[in-house]
Amino acid sequence: MNIAILGAGNMGGALAKGLLQSGLPPESLTLTCRNPEKHPELQALGVRLLTDNALAVQAASVVIVAVKPWQVEEVLRTLAPVLRPETLVLSVAAGVTVAQLRALLPPEVQAVRTMPNTAVALNEGVIAIASDTSSALERAQSLLAPLGLIVPVEESKMDALTALAGCGIAHALRFLRAAQCAGVQMGLTADQSAAVFAQVMAGAVALMRQPGATAESEIDRICTPGGLTVRGLNALEQAGFSAATIRGLLASLPKEKQ
Repeated sequence: MNIAILGAGNMGGALAKGLLQSGLPPESLTLTCRNPEKHPELQALGVRLLTDNALAVQAASVVIVAVKPWQVEEVLRTLAPVLRPETLVLSVAAGVTVAQLRALLPPEVQAVRTMPNTAVALNEGVIAIASDTSSALERAQSLLAPLGLIVPVEESKMDALTALAGCGIAHALRFLRAAQCAGVQMGLTADQSAAVFAQVMAGAVALMRQPGATAESEIDRICTPGGLTVRGLNALEQAGFSAATIRGLLASLPKEKQ
């Protein structure tokens, strides 16, 4: 299987790294960008870096469109005549609908709208997918499954998944950064604080993955009446932690959906 990723930016690069980590041979992956010399980390992985989108997709059975949303129409109109009939086109461009993709592609080409987060580079991502055909969804799910959690959704829910997963990973990292600062204030080094709280977050995720676990049930296991954990959690809530978290994620929705 040959895959072409159009756009070697943050998301295109993350997808490339995740696909390679999941076992895709480097010779099966081609990326396009304006200036290949600006991506030495991708060149070091052994993939092809081209400046010509049409050349990149000629032998591809899967094309991942990772350009800016306003560039999608121009890119797909140019490529439509050279795409093979069995090609699967995955778009990661925020806000570009399946219907819009359909209007730009030949009818025999399958189209899937998808929104990954950058953790796909480590095969720990969340990837929302939507399409108008079940066969396209199945192909996309099979391809992307090694990269993390795949969430097939109705397209109307794609913006919510984008906010919660795509933007939410930055929110989680901001929490980690704040905890790091607290650790430094307590007398730990910045590196110690970052390493410790990163593992704390990993442990929290592992607890949540237990059958039947919920955030509240696991919090209750940690808290003791009148204990330090309760005091800390109450201080967070007095500062508006939960409300601020919810507002922050809702603010990541398109303005018309907030």
